[in-house]
Amino acid sequence: MKDNDLKKYVDAFFDKLVLYDDYYNGHQYKGLLKAGIDLFLENETSYNAYEIYQTFLMIYQITEEDKSDKEKTKLTTLDDEPNTILDLVEIMKKYEENTGDLIDKQRDHFIHSVNVFLLGLAIYSQNEKYRKIFMEYIVASPYTKYYKIKNIFSDEEFLYRWGIAALFHDIGYPVEIIGKQLKKFLNDGIKSISDDYKTDTAIDFKDFNEFNTIVKMKTDFNDDYRNEYEKAKFLDLFKPTDIMANKIVIDFSDVDIEELKKHLNDFVNIMGEYGFIDHGFFSAILVLNSYGYLVQKYSKNFDFFYYPIVDSATAILLHNYYRNVLMKKPFCQGNMNPTKSPLSYLLILCDELQEWNRQPFGVLDKKRGHINELDLDITEDKLSLKYIVHHGSMGLGFSEEKEELLRNVLDIKAIFKDDISITTVVEQDNVMREIMQFEAHSPNILLRNVEKLAVEAHNQYIESVKAEYAEAKAKGEISDNLQAKFDSLCEFNDLSPQLKIANIRQARSIPKKLSMIGCEMALPSDSRDEVKSFSSEEIKDLAIVEHDEWCEEKRGTGWTYGEVKDIDNFITPYLVPWQELEPEIQQYDVDAVKNIPNMVKSIGLKIVRTNVRLLTFKMHEFYNKTHDAKGFEELPEYIKYSNYRQADFLVKMLGELHYKIVSKDTDGETVDKFDDEVLEYLARREHDAWYKLRINLGWKYGKKRDDNLKTNPNLVPWKELDDKHKNTNKNTFSHLPQMCDEIGLKIIKTK
Repeated sequence: MKDNDLKKYVDAFFDKLVLYDDYYNGHQYKGLLKAGIDLFLENETSYNAYEIYQTFLMIYQITEEDKSDKEKTKLTTLDDEPNTILDLVEIMKKYEENTGDLIDKQRDHFIHSVNVFLLGLAIYSQNEKYRKIFMEYIVASPYTKYYKIKNIFSDEEFLYRWGIAALFHDIGYPVEIIGKQLKKFLNDGIKSISDDYKTDTAIDFKDFNEFNTIVKMKTDFNDDYRNEYEKAKFLDLFKPTDIMANKIVIDFSDVDIEELKKHLNDFVNIMGEYGFIDHGFFSAILVLNSYGYLVQKYSKNFDFFYYPIVDSATAILLHNYYRNVLMKKPFCQGNMNPTKSPLSYLLILCDELQEWNRQPFGVLDKKRGHINELDLDITEDKLSLKYIVHHGSMGLGFSEEKEELLRNVLDIKAIFKDDISITTVVEQDNVMREIMQFEAHSPNILLRNVEKLAVEAHNQYIESVKAEYAEAKAKGEISDNLQAKFDSLCEFNDLSPQLKIANIRQARSIPKKLSMIGCEMALPSDSRDEVKSFSSEEIKDLAIVEHDEWCEEKRGTGWTYGEVKDIDNFITPYLVPWQELEPEIQQYDVDAVKNIPNMVKSIGLKIVRTNVRLLTFKMHEFYNKTHDAKGFEELPEYIKYSNYRQADFLVKMLGELHYKIVSKDTDGETVDKFDDEVLEYLARREHDAWYKLRINLGWKYGKKRDDNLKTNPNLVPWKELDDKHKNTNKNTFSHLPQMCDEIGLKIIKTK
């Protein structure tokens, strides 16, 4: 981007922002979110975009603790609730990356959504009229739990509602991708035989009502909201389409609720009939289903769902639905004034304007010109955008058509009295920004614990550098590199965004690393023995993982390999495989792994063996009774990991059959045996998984087992396996209830 870009406007927003948890509970969440945003604006990659999704969702993740308490009396240190919204974002990203070549028109929506989010923050920070409209809209509603600092309206309410609307407005896009794939198959395949074919396709739901339903956990979930709004008394407020119909009628009072409800409930059929898919419709329902479940589960003030969440989800619906449906008969709405629905207005505006750095995935889109940069100017009275194209062109009339569309759909002068200006500048430059795509995994711990671990990791780094410096000083052997490291030491809060995020990445990765070796974090009261150190094999394996993740982080934030380290130009000699590192460099990763138990202990938790690992030990012990095998700790590491995965797979298989392994003190009748049908299913699935793994590792069938030649007589499909070995597999599972009992677990039926 040019110097006159988003960053200064986003900085202005955060300069004035005070987060509730930072102010009342002493956290640094604003700094963490801002650090991720700064890195993204330096280098707009999927890796850096994902950091923003993760941090935002962890700040506002719904858990059993009441985040609105200024002094928390109940401290929940662990959180195993899946982050379903983040999972949906990952699915959207993978669908786009992996299916683009099967579609004619397909562009990025993952990075796009982050840029939409940031553009909205920029407009909010620079336009007082919009800020006033948004605040008055919130304060005028019956909802009183909006964010306040010292009882004064806080811009955090906008950050929260806008974040949900902007970041997740496209999570339903995979549905549209599937529809486009089917259409392209017909056009390229069947219709290529003859133009006489008139075949078309549409997505069909066998039971849309099942999808269009929030899981009902609390019968009084919507009582207060229903009493507040007369028309809501005749609606199903566990039904996302009814909820959004009511919200739209509240904001657009001249819309007939019966007509709107009927249209929304029949919208899937309408899409099928006319051959299109509105991904915003599916995105909105997914948001409502996810948050509706979580709010009920943790018994929050239910208004938290029916006001901020419904507001954001309805904006997601309207970002396409308003101009495609509500502006047409029978609803006949005019261009939207921001006072009607401030979030919807802003989402339509920012979604339409965000054209820069959108990676093409579709076959035809890859051949077209694309906007690479944005020159942005926002004042109180005018919004000006200059799109800069490095190669190709956007087509005749691109800017004019976009201006006309926005003026037709939105009342632009309601917030920008001097209107909007869009221009396109084409630079014949073949340099295209390389978009690096990396994946990250969501941790199962709360953000404050990630924060504490990150700070502790940095503190341990400070101590190690000081010790290294003192030793070198005593010998009179202080190198320039060591002196530079010592001189650059500072507190966590003073770190650069890159280094702060590096510590966050390392901390967030700890649960995954522990899981790899069959461990997890637990409360001190947990009865399982504390793991105070790791074996040398575990340390080496996790150190290699740490280095691989460090390389992924560096590449994702713009670093490249070079023989001489150059921090200013993002060059490092350590972007190489682990085995190519010098021992003293490897030691940094080794030390990071060795320090994990102390880091976890420093935040009031401990490391224990997972129940799955304990079950793995017990299963191997059972195996040894009938086979002359090594003890578990004598096994090679790769076989240990294979056994962990096998036990984990067993848990998943039991789940498929509605069984669950739990601690003995958990409510539920103990299952002490399985019938023959269940044993057959478990044994077959386990053998199939083992068979597939061995084939992938290069093993093959042989009359005798030979570990060197990688041959095994049992490496055949289940139906070809002899009865003796089938019964051996079944026998293991028949003893599973007993094995669980011996390690303080039991099996229960969940359904």
